[in-house]
Amino acid sequence: MMKRNLILFLVIAWIASGCNGEKPYVPDGQGAISLIIVDTTGTFPGSEPGIPARMDGVAVSIQATTHEYTAATVADDDGIADFPDLAAGDYLVFTQCEVEIDAETKHILSGSGELQVSGTGIVENTIYVNKSTAGSLRINEIYYCGGDRSKFYFFDQFVEIYNPSTEDTFYLDGCILTRNMPTIDPDIEWIDHVRALYAFQFPGTPVTGREYPIYPGQYVVVAADAIDHSQWANALDLSGADWEFFNPLGNDYDVPGVPNVTSIHPDSRTDFMINLVHNAVVLTTGEEFAFETYINSAGYERTRVTLPLYTVIDGVEYAPDSDRTKELTMRVDAGFAGRGCTKYSGQSVERQNPDLDWNISLDWNNSTFDFDRILPPTPGYSNVHPVPVP
Repeated sequence: MMKRNLILFLVIAWIASGCNGEKPYVPDGQGAISLIIVDTTGTFPGSEPGIPARMDGVAVSIQATTHEYTAATVADDDGIADFPDLAAGDYLVFTQCEVEIDAETKHILSGSGELQVSGTGIVENTIYVNKSTAGSLRINEIYYCGGDRSKFYFFDQFVEIYNPSTEDTFYLDGCILTRNMPTIDPDIEWIDHVRALYAFQFPGTPVTGREYPIYPGQYVVVAADAIDHSQWANALDLSGADWEFFNPLGNDYDVPGVPNVTSIHPDSRTDFMINLVHNAVVLTTGEEFAFETYINSAGYERTRVTLPLYTVIDGVEYAPDSDRTKELTMRVDAGFAGRGCTKYSGQSVERQNPDLDWNISLDWNNSTFDFDRILPPTPGYSNVHPVPVP
């Protein structure tokens, strides 16, 4: 029997600009927010994977970002949370609960969103919660946009993985890093897997392997090419990367002494490269994957990799603005990292405040809130933890 326990919300401090550094106070108005809280992961008691199930009894919170206001309530028997008497403005929405599967396994179900209240009328929306295992590995930083426009250089891309636990060692054995399919699928929220253009796998046995540890607080950098790119462009020195993406089917240089995360795509001859503007990176356990053929927009038959949602450890979708159409299911990432990040800006996206104040181990599964743009990139450490972990 599953056991539910509501847990306290994380508090995010938002600082508005102004001469006194404080937000204006705005009294209650005539606006309202009505939210339906939905689980499609099959984790919430009574739900099934892929089938929307309304979540009753979970706490829901809103916080204004344009003025000083917070409120909290509990979703009713129909999974609806209502917030009446709201002033016009922008609001953040948060919901989070803990589901205990058994004595050793628990999942955090969290959801979030952004809404605008005009001052009158009801703003209605559905908040889809996402599943994450407390304390599991996190994608901490992605550098994708390139830093030298004059040379159109972007070959210094990297993905950084972080162990947020203070006690537990996790293992990269058999894990898969992917570049998500940029294709928008009409059934993106209902299929039980993610689709990838590229899939690169760590060596070792998925789930049970213990050869490639990532220790508590450790950062691991996986570089497209583990070389000093600053020799040729205004680019990063990644010669100290822990791992390197490698495609044995392509004309890909293999840096001596750097272990490989190897392409498993049977038809791809491309090194790991992600879009400079809008794309997604997904980390999975690697315990299950498959290949399927599809017809691309040009009418050619191509192969993509499918990875079941239950194997997803973490996923991050990035885009320069929130008006983009989602390409990664909201069950993995409900938002976008990298808002405002432009091509060849030299910026990367990094998870905010990986410490107890933000509690990175829970992860909102919404990159709009989880990530910030930073300059310069920090492969191997974090802006808020400036000393690299040995």
